[in-house]
Amino acid sequence: MPSSLDFSNYLHAWQTSKFPVAISNSLIITGLSVVLIVLVSALAGYSIARRNKPFYNIIFLLFLSGMMIPFQVTMLPLYKLGKTLHMLNTHWGIILIYGGFGIQMGVLFYTAFIKQISREIEEAATIDGCSTPGIFFRVILPLLKPVTATVVVLNALYIWNDFLLPLLYLQDNQYRTIPLQQYFFFGQYSSDLNLAFAYAVMGMIPVIVFFLLMQKFIIKGIAAGAVKG
Repeated sequence: MPSSLDFSNYLHAWQTSKFPVAISNSLIITGLSVVLIVLVSALAGYSIARRNKPFYNIIFLLFLSGMMIPFQVTMLPLYKLGKTLHMLNTHWGIILIYGGFGIQMGVLFYTAFIKQISREIEEAATIDGCSTPGIFFRVILPLLKPVTATVVVLNALYIWNDFLLPLLYLQDNQYRTIPLQQYFFFGQYSSDLNLAFAYAVMGMIPVIVFFLLMQKFIIKGIAAGAVKG
């Protein structure tokens, strides 16, 4: 064990790698991407689950088919599309890409969960004069907390730790996320492992705090799935 604690590497990593800028970029991209995924997936899952028509079944299959295509296949077309639409080095461009990939799995989760919710609840709300948007936001959405927690945790951890997509889309220093900024501690002829590991520890702290806050919702989701299963 060391005789004393030395935090000089953390301070040096903070100063040399623009950690405040990187963590703010990670928070903005992760937060807005997760909000987009949850909102669109919940609305799409509700429509598909409550309308048993061939058109909606086809839409559901299209969402699922997107999960079967690896990201490496669409990597170059996405880069060319981003360059054409001026989406490179922007927050909104990479947020839309993350949203498109996350919605596929989110629709699957929400559709399966909403199908297990009794229709009598919605019928009672309709009798009370509630509109369809009101039924979704006031009645159905509060019941989706367990599956929403699952979708939020899975996508937040993936987006926060992702390296390849930011490497393609965020080449400017002011838009780099934590994993991408950490990469520049490794050069062609030298590697600052001490600073890289200190940077990794600082980048892990928000994820650990987030996971601890969401832990009770994840447990509720597992328990609800076990009871309904």
